[in-house]
Amino acid sequence: MMMLRTATMFLCTGLLTIQAGDYINQMNIGLDPSLSAGEFALRSGHYEEGLALTLAGIDSVKTSRDRAGAFNNLCAGYLGTRQFPQALEACNKALDFNDRNWRIYNNRALVLLNTGRIKAARDDLEKGLAINPGSPTLARVAAMIDAQASSQYVATVESSQEL
Repeated sequence: MMMLRTATMFLCTGLLTIQAGDYINQMNIGLDPSLSAGEFALRSGHYEEGLALTLAGIDSVKTSRDRAGAFNNLCAGYLGTRQFPQALEACNKALDFNDRNWRIYNNRALVLLNTGRIKAARDDLEKGLAINPGSPTLARVAAMIDAQASSQYVATVESSQEL
């Protein structure tokens, strides 16, 4: 119980970061070798390399579906490097091209969660679940959101008890 309380306190204060790498989703895009290599780098956890390759090839993408995928991969790369404002911008652009892709909502939920916007993260999670209700990835992200919300509640209760 003490260990859980300690972890909860660290999570609440931001000293313990959410390890979301396994839950970030990338998408395969077109035939451009930079985009393919970028997607592979992102899947391998090489976020800086994946970002550079995706940025190098993004102008070659023509279809809305592929543009959504490219921006979602940028979102994933920025999320992996903890560049949350850029990640949010890339996710929003991806949704401008395709608002029916659960992977984009998953990634944006992770961005929002990492910036402390739990309600907005939960809203995006629900949108993703409406598209893909059986997704184990979304279920794991739901657990992360619940844990963050719970830790904030515990910290609020403990703070109010100190007063």
